[in-house]
Amino acid sequence: MKKITSFLAAGLFILAGCTPKTVISQTYNFDNMERIGIMAFNSPWQEMQGVENLFAKYLLNSGFRVVERARLESVLNEHNIAVSGYLSPQTTREIGRILGVDVLLIGEVSAYTPERTELTLTASRKTQAKPVYAQDTVRLPDGSYAGVIRNVGTEVSRTAEVRPTEYTIRGRVALIAKMVDVETAEIIWIGSADDTSSSTLDSADRIAYKLVKSFKKELAKRQQTK
Repeated sequence: MKKITSFLAAGLFILAGCTPKTVISQTYNFDNMERIGIMAFNSPWQEMQGVENLFAKYLLNSGFRVVERARLESVLNEHNIAVSGYLSPQTTREIGRILGVDVLLIGEVSAYTPERTELTLTASRKTQAKPVYAQDTVRLPDGSYAGVIRNVGTEVSRTAEVRPTEYTIRGRVALIAKMVDVETAEIIWIGSADDTSSSTLDSADRIAYKLVKSFKKELAKRQQTK
C-alpha cells in the first residue's frame, strides 16, 4: 500500500486568489489515486443536503472514477460502519478495503443564506409654496373707486409621504471539500469557495465546478513537475 509523510511535513501548496482557495499536497503520490469515494456532505440546512452529488458530476466529467454517495452509504450500512464527523484511520482503511477506493471526498456546507425579499418604508417630505393675494379698493384720480389685487406674501405647506420599497437580497452558499487518503486518513487536498446568486442551487453547482477544476489543474501541474 502507498505511504505518505505526515500532513505537517507535506509541503502544501496554497493557490493565490480569493475564490476558490485550495491546498494540495506536494508529496502525495496521486498516481495511486484510481477511485474516489464521495461521502455525504455535512449540512445543518435541509435545502443544501445532497450537494456532494454536484462534485460527483464534475469529477466524472473530468475523467475520475467515482463511487457516489448512495452506493457508498449502502455498503457501509451493510457492514454496520457508522460514519459521522471525524474519520479515524481504521474507519477510512475499512471503507477503502470494502469499496476499493483510494481517496474519500468529504465536505460540509459552511454557510447558507437563501435569497429573500424585504420591504422597507421610505419617508419623503414635500414642500409647496404658493402666493397669497389680497383685494383692496383704491380711489382713482377722477374720484371713482376700483378694486385691485396685490400679492401680500407666500403660503408654505409641508406634507409627508411614506412609500413601500421592495428589494431582493441574493442568496449565498459556501462549501468546504477535502480529499482524504483512505490508508492514513490524512488530508491530501482541501478547497473552499463561496458564491452568491438568485439561486442557491446554481451557486452550489458553480462552487463544485470551480473546486473540481482547480483540483484537476493542480494535479496536472504536479504531474508536469515530476
